[in-house]
Amino acid sequence: MKRNGDIASLFRKHEAKKLAVASSPPPAPATKVIEEEDQDQSSVLSEAIDVDNILPPQPQPQPPTPSSLPVYDINRLPHDPGERLPIASYDINDQDAIRRAYVLKKPFKPINHEFPKRKIGNRYRSCSPVWLYNYDWLEYSIKGNAAFCFFCYLFKNPNCKAKGTIAFTVKGWRNWNIGDKSLLKHMGSKVHKLAEEKYIGFINPNAAIDNQIEKWSDEDRHLYKIRLTYTLRCIKFLLHQGMAFRGHDESEESSNRGNFIELLKFLAANSEEVNKYVLKNAPGNCSLTSLKIQM
Repeated sequence: MKRNGDIASLFRKHEAKKLAVASSPPPAPATKVIEEEDQDQSSVLSEAIDVDNILPPQPQPQPPTPSSLPVYDINRLPHDPGERLPIASYDINDQDAIRRAYVLKKPFKPINHEFPKRKIGNRYRSCSPVWLYNYDWLEYSIKGNAAFCFFCYLFKNPNCKAKGTIAFTVKGWRNWNIGDKSLLKHMGSKVHKLAEEKYIGFINPNAAIDNQIEKWSDEDRHLYKIRLTYTLRCIKFLLHQGMAFRGHDESEESSNRGNFIELLKFLAANSEEVNKYVLKNAPGNCSLTSLKIQM
């Protein structure tokens, strides 16, 4: 093949290529390309999501603190009933401790206090120290110039709205003109009596009703055990035979008083020992003739 031009022209073309390569701009670095791509992506995201309207994360709300409960020092509870907080305002787990503290303090009775007088009707009247002496539950507030019921303050049901109890527990009683009449009326009320029973049981747990029953002697317990033994034997026999316990007429005049009593009568008739403790020979409050068993 015939070549166009001479050797000199070839060298000139080679130099021209070198100059063209040297004069062209260098390629952009890879990091710049990545930055441009990130900028493109961020612009797309900013168009899709309004970044300015995104709120910062809100802190979680803390549980409310029991600010309504009083903060107190049990050794510094106010003695004056006009300055005391209601028992129900204390935490349920602390109420007995508060009651115990006030029981130790005892009712507030400033007998030597100079009681202020106020005009009621045509006379000036005031609280009488004689009332504080005669009524163990009555106490007086120097701050409020009023009388209160110590038992009702400690143990009255907070939901009770009976007439007359608010005066002796919340507002204070000031009817000096009717004195003993009003005090006796409150003392005889159902609310006061119930509070007094709770007070007695609180200061003396052994004063429960079960412990007020007359104590049985050892001999009484022994006789009761004997009667119970014979009774259980009759019950066991009737249950084993599948027989009814009661009769249609269990009175003493009846000829057939039912299987249970008739069986017990049979045992008593054939055993002098049994006859000494059952039926008519049993105490009236636990006579087996009054025993009623329904099957």
